[in-house]
Amino acid sequence: MRDDFYTKKRAIPLSNMILMVASVLCIIATIIVFIFYNRHQKSKYNSPEAGNGITSSATNTPSQPSATPEVVLDPIIPTEMTIGTRFNPPAGYTRVAVANDSFGSYLRTFALREYKTLPLVYDSATKTLTNNTEAPAVSVLAMDLINKSNLQEASNSAVRLYAEFLYSKGRFDDISFNLLTTPAFKCDFRTWTEGGRLAEEGNSITWCKEHGEHCNHRDVDTGTEYNVFRYYLQNVMIHSNLDSLKTNLSSVSSSEVTVGDVIIYADSRIPDIVVDVATDANGNKLVLLARGGSPASEIYIVRNESNADMNPWHELNKLLAGASFYRFK
Repeated sequence: MRDDFYTKKRAIPLSNMILMVASVLCIIATIIVFIFYNRHQKSKYNSPEAGNGITSSATNTPSQPSATPEVVLDPIIPTEMTIGTRFNPPAGYTRVAVANDSFGSYLRTFALREYKTLPLVYDSATKTLTNNTEAPAVSVLAMDLINKSNLQEASNSAVRLYAEFLYSKGRFDDISFNLLTTPAFKCDFRTWTEGGRLAEEGNSITWCKEHGEHCNHRDVDTGTEYNVFRYYLQNVMIHSNLDSLKTNLSSVSSSEVTVGDVIIYADSRIPDIVVDVATDANGNKLVLLARGGSPASEIYIVRNESNADMNPWHELNKLLAGASFYRFK
């Protein structure tokens, strides 16, 4: 009986067989899933889009940064009302830096009249101011003529701008101009504010400070009020021209030219005032020019009549022939 028990083949229950098959199938499925997932992950991390710095040899080329397109601004914005905001430099040029309290900053922020306004010019025949339709004007500076007469001619326009700048900063002691006399007479605003007036003796001038019956000065206003300053400028302009202007200037090279400098031409009695400057990466300079006129004219921005694409900017290197560059001392 015991021998039969050990030697007789034992039958496996059906439920156990089903459980064993299911287990084997689960193991096989797990292996298949693991192999598939592992291959997918390797493919994912080896792709250029993975962003982990691992790239295949076929795609091992560094990406090039996209160039930022240059913003091209309108050369003239008629609605803007200052030199620095109405006129933009051409593409590739940027404005030079100027100090906040400098003559250059004063000019760059100078107010302009409405766009397409014509400058007023003194008509010698009628003794009135009329529109100057022949002036190559792009815009007109918002500054009236001294005394509305023929005093503020071309060279005196530079004197007017520089004097107005100094006055606006309260630099009264710096307002001083040499007059066209023999010898040259230094007419300073400080003496004028203290009651000094000009006494002419032939081609020379001296200060008259004690006013009475011996002189023609009556009701002399003193102080630094604007009306006193205007009358001072009027007297300076009576005795000034291009030759006397030069005595108030020092020479500079073309490479030094900046906002506020004066350009005098060998073949003209009408100087230009540099009211803005822009440069490119190679150091090439563009200038905005302003001028008055003879007869006296309101100061205006000069149109570039030889290169409409640059207008109203002028290439400095094309002004070099016959041009000399100066700066107020």
